[in-house]
This record gives sequence, structure tokens and C-alpha cells, in this order.
Amino acid sequence: MVEIICISGLVGSGKDTVSDLVAKKLGFSRVKLSFKDAAKQKGISLMEYQAYVEKDLTIDKEFDHIIIKEARKQDSVISTWLGPWLIPDAALKVWLEASPKVRAERISVRDDMSKSKALKHVIERDMHNRGRYMALYAVDIFVHSNFDIQINTEHFSPEQLADIIVAAYNSRKR
Repeated sequence: MVEIICISGLVGSGKDTVSDLVAKKLGFSRVKLSFKDAAKQKGISLMEYQAYVEKDLTIDKEFDHIIIKEARKQDSVISTWLGPWLIPDAALKVWLEASPKVRAERISVRDDMSKSKALKHVIERDMHNRGRYMALYAVDIFVHSNFDIQINTEHFSPEQLADIIVAAYNSRKR
């Protein structure tokens, strides 16, 4: 049976960084497809791609279907906003948490923008995505009762977070 670990969190929570490490530690495939990747493939900016997707919400569902299909091919780690809701039989569902301020600081460095602009971006994106996923799937990304573990990423390095997740996965397998 294929094992899937879903790692989710709001923008800037560390899900991609941590997912890369978890996949490497477990020898799992890393399923990584994001709007950033899709925008790059189309040769447009992330903002342009997001505007494109807003015009046709079926693109979201197609995008999510591709991710799920890829993840089900082999033992995988995925980091998407919706993975834990869309793959109910995942071996482990992880929510990574961090305050808006900390996430904005990370985004500021990652995307080379001012901290104030990054904070505005984080807050707007959180609310926008919450509304979008409620409309598409009736999923409230602010409710985490279906997760196996929740970790505040402000208190651990990415390597420590990966070790915690690997330990949680291994303990469930016993």
C-alpha cells in the first residue's frame, strides 16, 4: 500500500522546506506542484497565474487532482494547502503553524519584499484562500481537527521539524 504524508500550513509556515527534508529522510517521492511552478511553466508571474485561476475555479480542482494522482503512485510527501482534506487516508497529516508576523518575515526574505508588504500579503492570502477553499470544497483551512499533529514552526529548525514528523510517522507504523 502506498504511504502518503501530507504537510500543510499557511503561506510561510515552512511546509515546502520541511517536506523536502521529510521526503529525503524517508526515501519517499516528493510531490511538489504549486501555483508558483504552474506560473513558471506558463511563463507568467505568480500574481498573473492567480488572477488566471480566479476566473475559472475548475483549474483548482484539476490542479488538486494532478497532485493526488502523483502522490498515489508511490510513497510520497506532499505539501499543499488542501492535501490533508483531499487525501483522507493519508498515513500522516501534519499542520505547520506560525504567527502572521513570523511568516511575513520569512516571506520578506524569500521573496525580497518589505516586512510590511509581506505581512499584508500573508494576511490577505490567508483570508482569500480560506474563502476560496470554502467555496470549492467546503473546507475551512483554519480548522485542524483532522490533523494527526500540529507543530509551531517558530520553535524548531526545519531539520528538527523533519525529525519530529519522521518520528511521528514511524511511531504510527508500529
